[in-house]
Amino acid sequence: MELIRTRKPKLSIDMAPLIDVVFQLLVFFMLTSTFANPAMKLDLPKAMADDNIPQEHIVVSIDQEGALFLNDTETSMAALKADLQKQFAQSGKNSVHVRGDQNMPYHYFVEVMDVARQAGAQQVNIVHQRDSP
Repeated sequence: MELIRTRKPKLSIDMAPLIDVVFQLLVFFMLTSTFANPAMKLDLPKAMADDNIPQEHIVVSIDQEGALFLNDTETSMAALKADLQKQFAQSGKNSVHVRGDQNMPYHYFVEVMDVARQAGAQQVNIVHQRDSP
């Protein structure tokens, strides 16, 4: 009596799905790394939300050339910290609304936000124009 032996399947790893996954990860990381530092100049859109600021809020306005106004009073970047601290002490609020011209350099906005945080602002809001539908 002769016994028939069944063949043992040969164990191997199929590399095709592994290569597909690695390729997809490579594409994903290449695309996300280009979005981290965009190389193009962006023109940001206007917002549809209504942005009415009540009169009791502290508003810092910046024009194209970097001139600063705290509420209705003109100020400078050097005096802004002290002026904001006075406003916070008088009003009891520590939130600042920043209004900036759409053509102003970005570094003015960053400087104002930094000074506001140094002065004790807990919240910095960005004011925008309402876009007509």
